[in-house]
Amino acid sequence: MKRLLLFSLIFPALLAAGCLAEMGAHLVELEIKPAPGGLINRPLRPQGANDIRYIMLHAISDCAENPTDPFQMERIEYIFRTYQVEAHYVIDREGQIYQFVQDACEARHAGSGTWAGDPKLTNKMNRYSIGIELLGIGTAAEMESVIGPEANALIRIEDRGYTQAQYLSLDLLLEHLMDRYAIPPENILTHRQYAPDRKWDPGELFAWPTSISQ
Repeated sequence: MKRLLLFSLIFPALLAAGCLAEMGAHLVELEIKPAPGGLINRPLRPQGANDIRYIMLHAISDCAENPTDPFQMERIEYIFRTYQVEAHYVIDREGQIYQFVQDACEARHAGSGTWAGDPKLTNKMNRYSIGIELLGIGTAAEMESVIGPEANALIRIEDRGYTQAQYLSLDLLLEHLMDRYAIPPENILTHRQYAPDRKWDPGELFAWPTSISQ
């Protein structure tokens, strides 16, 4: 498939550059760990896994409350449980993938929005999609209205955007999900695409080498 081909093209370059030693073996073999606090219990989709038709990409961090240490996975779990939202998967800065919700269950990640002029998807994307969060922070301009100027000013430049390890793990996870649920590439979208008036993520710094827009 397209993403497997992409990985086969960039893998030799990373090997030559000595990058893979730092990124870990899970980048050449999919490894999914359970969420730190265990799976979050959510209702099954009405038709179970047969409802899965889309994948939505997001960004998440704890930068509003902890701008100098925004990527602790335990805090991400706390955010999910406190605000009653969650994604099926979270990819940390080292590229490790964690599962928070079973694929066959509805995770509350999309919220209100619309896509492709399909009334069945209007405000109902949770039923039909798998949500993937990447630990990352947007540009200063994107985050100003989200977290406020004080927290925004404390974010380190290296914490904005995403890591190469995350992109590689995202490719592997997408390859797995697309094969398992017969999801075509055009059904991968970002939160901003679904809700452009509400959401910024994953934002301008999302440099994943595909044709999907931000």
